[in-house]
Amino acid sequence: MARQGGKGTTTPARGVPFRDTGPQGHRARMRARVLTAGADSLADYEIVEMLLFPGIPRRDTKPLAKALMNRFGSLAALLSASSGDLRAAGLSDGAALPLMLPACAATRLSRQEPVTRAHVGDWDAVMTYCDTVLADAPPGQLRILFLDSGNHVIADETLTAALDGGELDALQRHILLRALDVHATAFVGVRIAASWPPSAAQIDRDTVLMQAISHHAQTLSLTVQDHLLLGRGRWISLRQERRL
Repeated sequence: MARQGGKGTTTPARGVPFRDTGPQGHRARMRARVLTAGADSLADYEIVEMLLFPGIPRRDTKPLAKALMNRFGSLAALLSASSGDLRAAGLSDGAALPLMLPACAATRLSRQEPVTRAHVGDWDAVMTYCDTVLADAPPGQLRILFLDSGNHVIADETLTAALDGGELDALQRHILLRALDVHATAFVGVRIAASWPPSAAQIDRDTVLMQAISHHAQTLSLTVQDHLLLGRGRWISLRQERRL
């Protein structure tokens, strides 16, 4: 409320608690709250409210956020809703899109990925990687550690039992193609032995496979650095056994 000044001029009333009570002021306070107290300080509907900000730039999004929570029943259900369901709830594409991205990001983050970029440039580093990352690998499993030029693990992949038990040509072709796909310059084979010591037949099979791969890898500028058979805290290196 304004009051008259001494010369008939109008001056603003003092003591106004908030200079801006509109959506923009509210949004600024919410952003500041997240930056100072973290996103965990938000209620579920407030998360939705903020996700609606980009698609609804000039309107209070709190009523809509609460209506959407009531309609879908939970934050998880709302953020997992299809574009069609969100449109049916009255959202434009611009407002719906930010609500669809968190589920996509959560799926990507939840995927079990191998420990990548670990440096395995020497024997101790390779064994440390095997002791930590492969400690719970099932017996009989064949894995390939694809490496970059700096001997960092860029992919750690398990060969399926069907492929591993198939024809030699198909298995080596698969491994070489995967090396090219991930832009590897070298790789290490790892066999989790089904028993210890591993059978002579198992050692011979893995030797034949790695020798065949090594022969073809040279033409692709790839290197088979080694092949290990692991079990019960022990190991056999085909490289050290002079089989590669």
